[in-house]
Parts: sequence; structure tokens; C-alpha cells
Amino acid sequence: MKIEHKVFPHSIHLLTFDNQHDLASTFLRFQEYYESPEFAGKVFSLDEYKKWYVNESLRSSKNGEFTYYEDWNGFNIPSKILKPFYEGKFDPLSELEQRLLDIYKNEKEPFYIIGLHKANDRFSISLEHEVAHGLFFINQDYREKVLSILKQYDTSELRKAILKTGGYHENVLDDEVHAYAISGSRTINAPVSGKMKKELIDLFKKTSLL
Repeated sequence: MKIEHKVFPHSIHLLTFDNQHDLASTFLRFQEYYESPEFAGKVFSLDEYKKWYVNESLRSSKNGEFTYYEDWNGFNIPSKILKPFYEGKFDPLSELEQRLLDIYKNEKEPFYIIGLHKANDRFSISLEHEVAHGLFFINQDYREKVLSILKQYDTSELRKAILKTGGYHENVLDDEVHAYAISGSRTINAPVSGKMKKELIDLFKKTSLL
């Protein structure tokens, strides 16, 4: 399995996979330890997560199948999320999880990791979305400006729509609202102020240097 590794400004690292399955299989436990409404901050096995996703997640399919590897096209995690995996709390690690950890074992923190796959027909849009997450975590000035913009608008409907996907913890809602406002979404349908969207996009373009 090939993984392409590129570093953007602000210590944002992009890992690009050939296909969606390899991407999602690699990131699942890292991502869900970061922002799952059920497993954020908890140590869990892949089997435990699969059972919850099929039975509880609003994102899961109606026929009881585990569809995670087909549901998500982009991933993003701050470097601090890797710590319990390095410490052995998630043993046994999968081969793919170990491969990601090997990439960053000598990297100086803080940094941010985003993951995408080449078959994504919205690759450039997904890249902007995930880089926005990276900036929100890494760049304090950017984060404060984003929060200042969000406070000026009613984002309640977008917040509700994001929570209804079943994929996010409330702790990351500000970050998700700003990223979805910038990139849009095929699956999240909620009103977004055009003025707020423009302000966020202008700030993102000025800061990201993409």
C-alpha cells in the first residue's frame, strides 16, 4: 500500500492513499478517539467500534452493515492524538495503524495530520476542508478570528445537521461548522450565511497559502 506524504505550511501533513478503504482503515481509531460522540478520549477496539457504528451511529446503514470505510473521504487529527497509541494503550495495533505511527515517530510536535484518497472526486474541496481543520488547531490567530466570525451569525441549524450525522463530538463543533461553511457538503444540508461563508473563505485563503 502506497502512502504519499506532503507537508504544507503551518506544520500540516497530508497523507494521500490510493483508495478510500485503505485511508479509512488506517485512520478509524485515531479519528474516533479524537472526535467520536461515543469514543472520544476512550480506549477501544475495532470490534467495539464496529458494533456501535452498526447499532447506534446515525451514519450507519439501515441494513446493519458496517459502512464506515465507504462513508468517510477525509480525516484530520492533531498530533497529540497519537500519544496513547505510542504508549501501547491501543494494543494490538493494526498493521496500518503502526505504519502511520512509524511515519511520525521522530516528528516534533505540534503538527496536524490530514488524510485523503486519490479516488475522491472532490479531492481539492476535501483538501481545503481538512486544511481548515489543521489551521484551526495549529494557528491560534486563525482560530480566534474564526471564532469571532462565528459569533456574529446564527449557526444553530448547521450545528444540528453536523451532530445528526452521528460522527462528531460536541467539543469539535466550532471547528466543524467553520470547515463545512468553507467547503460545503453533499450530505449536510443546512442554511449557511453567504456573508459568513465569504468571511471564512477570505480568512482561510489568506492564512493557508494554498
